[in-house]
Amino acid sequence: MTEQITLSINDEMLDDLLNEARISPRLRAIRRLHSGDWEHCHRMLNALLPGTYIQPHRHPDRHQGEGFILLRGELALVIFDDQGIIDPDRSLILSARKGSLGMDIRPNTWHCLIALEETVIYEVKGQPAGGYVQSNDKIFACWAPAEGDPAAELYLIKLVDDVMKLR
Repeated sequence: MTEQITLSINDEMLDDLLNEARISPRLRAIRRLHSGDWEHCHRMLNALLPGTYIQPHRHPDRHQGEGFILLRGELALVIFDDQGIIDPDRSLILSARKGSLGMDIRPNTWHCLIALEETVIYEVKGQPAGGYVQSNDKIFACWAPAEGDPAAELYLIKLVDDVMKLR
């Protein structure tokens, strides 16, 4: 079997990923593009639907910066301080229609993404020496409810309301 050297990202792939997100209880789906956890540069497509909750978190390792390029839709990148207060100067709304297409997040930055409409992003994330280890990948904010916590739904509603004030 020959290793695939290139991969074309096209509308059909994005449509398929959005369809996966629509049937997922988490309202999101991911397609890994890198070969394995051992790679130092993880590349993936993420489909995010309105209502999906990504708990604010940060990546502690100095090699774990993240970059995103918006392929479809609209989403908010919300940046927080250590107490969970939104930083309006560093938070932003990305919109494919409006030409605001990308972002870069430094390691150790509290953040979350909020899908404002059906969205697909191309994500690139660095990994430390030794590759990805799930238990070391991120630190979840203690000031925000965990995914699956009944309080998460109300917290997300408040975040969306706060994000709309950034427009």
